Amino acid sequence: MSAVAAPLAELETLDTPALVVDLDRLEANIARWAAFAREAGVKLRPHAKTHKCVEIARRQIAAGAVGLTLAKIGEAEVMARAGVRDVFLAYEVVGGPKLPRLLSLARDVSVRVGVDSPEVAEPLAEAAARAGATLDVVLEVDTGLGRCGVAPGEPLLALARRVARLRGLRIAGIFTYRGYRPDPEAAGREEGEIMVREAERLRKAGIPVDEVSVGSTPTGRAAGRVPGVTEIRPGTYVFNDATQVRWGVATPDECALVVLARVISRPSPDVAVLDAGSKALTAEKGPFSSAGDSHGVIRGYPDCQIDRLWEEHGRVRLTADARHLRVGDLVEIIPTHVCPTVNLARQLVCVRRGRVEETWAVAARAQVQ
Repeated sequence: MSAVAAPLAELETLDTPALVVDLDRLEANIARWAAFAREAGVKLRPHAKTHKCVEIARRQIAAGAVGLTLAKIGEAEVMARAGVRDVFLAYEVVGGPKLPRLLSLARDVSVRVGVDSPEVAEPLAEAAARAGATLDVVLEVDTGLGRCGVAPGEPLLALARRVARLRGLRIAGIFTYRGYRPDPEAAGREEGEIMVREAERLRKAGIPVDEVSVGSTPTGRAAGRVPGVTEIRPGTYVFNDATQVRWGVATPDECALVVLARVISRPSPDVAVLDAGSKALTAEKGPFSSAGDSHGVIRGYPDCQIDRLWEEHGRVRLTADARHLRVGDLVEIIPTHVCPTVNLARQLVCVRRGRVEETWAVAARAQVQ
């Protein structure tokens, strides 16, 4: 869906809860990572599961991204209909109903898909061969997260040799997602070094490796500086969130999205209740408050603790400097984890210097198949 112009309005007139995007911050985040990728000499393929929004994807590509990373075919179908021509499904596509959709998508746009076992690869190969097509696959390597992926070394080499023999598939490279680590700089550098070493091992065995794809928002810069890495896939950077601030890879001023909520009850001097519950904020918590784990950070009141969510209510333990909040007051919440927060919303309200410019649909919302 294209952007829809909205009449200028002050934030106070918005209905709540609402996801509000600061366009100046958003544009700065997009430009900052695009500049890094150019300087490092790597491709930028942002993970659009963070925003699920066509208008943001277009801005990322206009700034230099080579295409998008996505998790699910449904997300890719939405983006392809909007004109995105190059997607990497960094996910194992498993299940008979998905294969015709994947092949249909691959007829329209350039598609690569993740593989980490023969059980994943062989049905893809059979479906592609029957259709007279060749699918590009990227082998997933487990560099320490313990989720999907094959172990480095001999297990990866054995998988690569087996996939290379399958008619209907072409190995396009290797990829990994290492997750968040206490020292993002060191973790990213190690991530990149592991993957470059594995790529060289495969090449020496006669298996071409074009793409060495790495990096989340915390690790992407360090991993992208490792010689031999070709592509980075940060996602959260476009908005940032409280977790990125916690890991030291973003500042609160670089957080471009907030959940705008309104105080609806003041049951006691140190408690406020908001109209944003688990249907607007995710259930994830983090150590973001001086009082303990919190469902996000309230801008201007970072020590307040959002300690409990119900479906439609969020309870805030107020610090002394926030006890002036009254029923009807607005607060801006930096989400703990922005990706699932966005998936809960139908639209993003885009503001510049506090005034609404337009609204954007979360077009790939709930595309989990």
